[in-house]
Amino acid sequence: MKNKILKYLSILFIGIIAFGCNSDFLEVKPQAAENSAAFYLTQEHADQAIIAAYSQFNNIAVWGVGIMQRLGDIPSDDAEAGGEDISDVPELQDFGRLTPLTTNGVYTEVFGTLYRAIYFSNIAIEEIPGIKETDPNADPVTIDRRVAEAKFIRAINYFYLTQIFGGVPYVDHVLGGDEYQKPRAAIKEIHELIETDLKEAIEVLPERSGWGEEVGRATKGAAKALLGRLYQFESSYAKNYGGKDSRFDGMSERWDESLKYSEEVINSGEYELIGINGEKYESWRGAETDGYRFIFTSDGDNSKEGVFEIQCVQEGLGWSAARGNALAQWSSARYFYNEDGNATTTGFWGFGVPTQAVWDTFEPGDPRLGASMVREGGNDSLQISDGEWFPYCFEHCITNIYPTKWEASSAEFKDVGGPWHSAPQNMRLIRISEVYLNAAEAALELGQNDKALKYINKVRERARNCGDTGVPAPLTSVSLDDIISERRREFVSEGKRFYDLVRYGIAADVLNASPTADGFDREFVVGKHEFHPLPEREVTLSNGILSQYEGW
Repeated sequence: MKNKILKYLSILFIGIIAFGCNSDFLEVKPQAAENSAAFYLTQEHADQAIIAAYSQFNNIAVWGVGIMQRLGDIPSDDAEAGGEDISDVPELQDFGRLTPLTTNGVYTEVFGTLYRAIYFSNIAIEEIPGIKETDPNADPVTIDRRVAEAKFIRAINYFYLTQIFGGVPYVDHVLGGDEYQKPRAAIKEIHELIETDLKEAIEVLPERSGWGEEVGRATKGAAKALLGRLYQFESSYAKNYGGKDSRFDGMSERWDESLKYSEEVINSGEYELIGINGEKYESWRGAETDGYRFIFTSDGDNSKEGVFEIQCVQEGLGWSAARGNALAQWSSARYFYNEDGNATTTGFWGFGVPTQAVWDTFEPGDPRLGASMVREGGNDSLQISDGEWFPYCFEHCITNIYPTKWEASSAEFKDVGGPWHSAPQNMRLIRISEVYLNAAEAALELGQNDKALKYINKVRERARNCGDTGVPAPLTSVSLDDIISERRREFVSEGKRFYDLVRYGIAADVLNASPTADGFDREFVVGKHEFHPLPEREVTLSNGILSQYEGW
């Protein structure tokens, strides 16, 4: 069942999207904030306030195409920009070449959307507690949960801001008229705010099962998983950049805390690696869909694999009302062979195509390979319309490989109508397999190799039992290189690779040895490319208070 949150979004989203393209996060002033004394009075108002914060996860293509594909995959060695040819959407080619302009609109859209979510969260955190006094029928438990949800939403948006941009403005309250221009805060300072928000949210939020049918809301498990990931990033930064790069000042290795919170999620009984026992599932891909492939279909939305997912739906609605994801449109194969054997456009765009390098990291027979991508010469087919399947055509694919994780059935996307950002399958921001691999990494760093081996082998066990080849076999020992490689295979096309290369301190070595498919020798500059540039518009509007990192 899709999240009940979605029923409110149809009311709120049209109004929010009206200013959704406004990139200046300080100019966002929804009507509800104009007279808060007259609005935040009832529990229904609390519900609406928190839905406004959730709504920014569905802001057109920002999270899927912007954060995951353009900023997370294409700048890495896992994906090429793709498209019709190298002249198709030049800004995507710039991301792959590590030559983006600071005026690139993607930065503006991402920065603005994440700060709008923080703005709405700040309103909720400040205003909702008072509803206990103004609404005698309000449930105090629900009111407290709404505030905790807002703290989680603020935390996850700040996490992605720091992952993408490094230090960003510190905004922990609704700004007054004289506070609009803010400098960069240190990454550590933002991390401390995230840590506080998540710890306070953990104390209040229920487990996933505690929400009943309201799947998709922030949970205790999601907050713990994100906190474990926060400690993982801080620990990696401290290990690989501490004492050498002032952007990471104040950070320390906190692997024990990363392991603690990751294990609490694993041991909660709320989540499972779908298909680990060889189970098959009904989906639009067939009645016997393996678990790994199943979790990337709309039928697998909100399964026990998902720790936190962006809730998406296809309603056939127009541009401003659509609440789906854009990855099916942006990444699915651009051409197919029709019944006459002629190359024919699918109507999809074929961006973010996997590289041969990432294909080669999979052992032959690993079921995750076929669930993640398809290569020229294979026997796979693509569902085009009316449930019909046709062979892929690679004539305009620069790597001769297309991603398949985000494909949607024709009945739920292509045949329904609506804009390109309306595919129905959820975007999985945190999966339980990531929590297992986070725990494995932390355990390894702490010298607990047996535990690290156990956790990485659980992920490999699920992959193995989704097929019948016996691949990948259990590891008998584990190293950091094993974990890095396992993460690459498990999360291909999920927007994690570039940020992993950075936090491990290996981005320059890997990317400078990985020219793009059209032969461009990219240069990852240490001290510059660890983070994307701030939107130039925000720097200009700040009158010099907000500055770019060196090199940008």
